Amino acid sequence: MAQPAGQPRSTFVPRKDGAPAGLSAPILPIQAKTPDKTPDKTPIEKIPPGTPGVGSNAGTAPDTYQAYIRLDPPGRERLFGARDTERELEERMRQERKDLGSPDTVVFPEKPELTTEAFQTRQFAPTIVLEEPSYVVYRRLYFEEKNSERYGWDLGPIQPVVSTLYFLKDVACLPHNFASFPCRRFDTNAGQCQPGDPVPYLCYPPELTWTGLLAEAGVVGLLFWAIP
Repeated sequence: MAQPAGQPRSTFVPRKDGAPAGLSAPILPIQAKTPDKTPDKTPIEKIPPGTPGVGSNAGTAPDTYQAYIRLDPPGRERLFGARDTERELEERMRQERKDLGSPDTVVFPEKPELTTEAFQTRQFAPTIVLEEPSYVVYRRLYFEEKNSERYGWDLGPIQPVVSTLYFLKDVACLPHNFASFPCRRFDTNAGQCQPGDPVPYLCYPPELTWTGLLAEAGVVGLLFWAIP
C-alpha cells in the first residue's frame, strides 16, 4: 500500500522468530500440578438437618436480639392495637427475653421521684373587664316625636304645626300609654335606628293593649262625669 504524501514512514519492524507480535517472551504451556496426596474416597455420611450440635450456630448462646429484630411483617394488632403504658412495655420486653431462654433480664433504670408535694391547681386572680354596652336603658317616653326629635326630620314651615299635633296626640293617649305594659317601666334603644341614620319619614301608631284601653275609657268617663 502506498504511503500518503506528507506523512512520516512507520518504523515498525516485524519479528521473524515466530513469536506473536507484542510479546517479549515466548508463551510456555501450563502444566497441571500433581496432587501430593491421593484424596480419601471414603463416602461422607450425610447428617440430617436439625440435629442438635450441628450447624454454624452449634454451641452458641441464643441471639438476644431475636425478639427485637423481626423479619415477618407485623399484623394489624401490633401496628394499631398495642397501646401499652410504660410499665406494660417494660414487662413485655422482659417476657420476650425470658421466652428466648436468656439468663440475662432486661434492666431498666430507676425513675427518680420528681417531687413529694401534692398536686395543687393553679389559682388565678379574678379578671375584671369593663365593657361599655351598645345600648342605653331609660324610662319610658310618653311624649316623643321620633321623626324630628330622634332622626332629625325637618318639614320646614309646617314643622311647628306637626309637632303641636303630635303633642296633642300624646296628651290624649297618655292614659293608654301609661297603663300599657304595666310590668315594663323601662325602654331601650336596642333594635332601633341610631340618631342620624337615614331613616324614612314614618308614622308610629300606638300599640293598643287591653289594659291601656280600659285605662283610657275610665279616664274619659271620669272627665265626662266631672265636667258636665
